[in-house]
Amino acid sequence: MVKLQDLRECLSPDLDDKRKTRFEVAFRSLGYQDDYCRYHYEQYIKEHNLFFSAVQGELNNEEILNPQYYRIAFEAHCFAFFRAFHGLIESIPYLLNLLIEVNKDSESRYLNWNTILVFCEKSKSHQDGVKKIKSLRGSDSYRELEHISNVSKHRRIVRVDSGLLSEHSKASLCKDDLDKQFRSYEIEKLMNTIFDELKPQAIELIRFFMKR
Repeated sequence: MVKLQDLRECLSPDLDDKRKTRFEVAFRSLGYQDDYCRYHYEQYIKEHNLFFSAVQGELNNEEILNPQYYRIAFEAHCFAFFRAFHGLIESIPYLLNLLIEVNKDSESRYLNWNTILVFCEKSKSHQDGVKKIKSLRGSDSYRELEHISNVSKHRRIVRVDSGLLSEHSKASLCKDDLDKQFRSYEIEKLMNTIFDELKPQAIELIRFFMKR
C-alpha cells in the first residue's frame, strides 16, 4: 500500500504550502472514497436481502414492510457504489498533477488522464507510469465502470432486474439500457470484479509516479 509519508518524500521541495495541503487532502480522499465504496457494497447486499424477505412476507422486526422501499434502497446503493469508485479512479490525475506538477493550476477543470499522458510523452518521463495508465484505461473493468457511472449520472438510471424470478436470485443491470457488451450484468459480480481489478492497478500506478 502507498503511504502518505512515502509520497511526501517524492514531492518537489519547491512545492508551496497550499499545494502540499491540497496533496494531503487528495491522498486522504482516496481512502474516504474507498470506505464509501465498501459501505455502499455492504448496504447493497443488506437491502437486497431485505427486499427478498419483504416480498416473501418474512419481515418480522422491520418497521417498513413494503418491498418497494428496499428495492429503491438496494438500487440506490448499487449506483452509489459505482459512482464513488469511478470518482476515486478519476481523482488520481489530480493527485498525480500535485505529485509531478504537470499543470501549475492544481484546480484546473482541464486536468485529466490525457493531460498526464501528454506531459509524460513530451517530456519522456515516467514511462512505466504511462504504461500503467494505458493498461488501466484499456481494461474491461475501467470501460465498464466508466460506462455505468456516466450513463447513470448523465443519461438515465439503468433498469435493474431484481433477481426475483432468477434461478440464482441475483440482481442484474438491464443489458439493453447499457448499449455495450459487458462480461457480466450481475450487479454483485460487477462490483467485486471491477473493484478487485482496478484498485490494485490504481495503487501500483501511483507508486510508479513516485519514482523521479
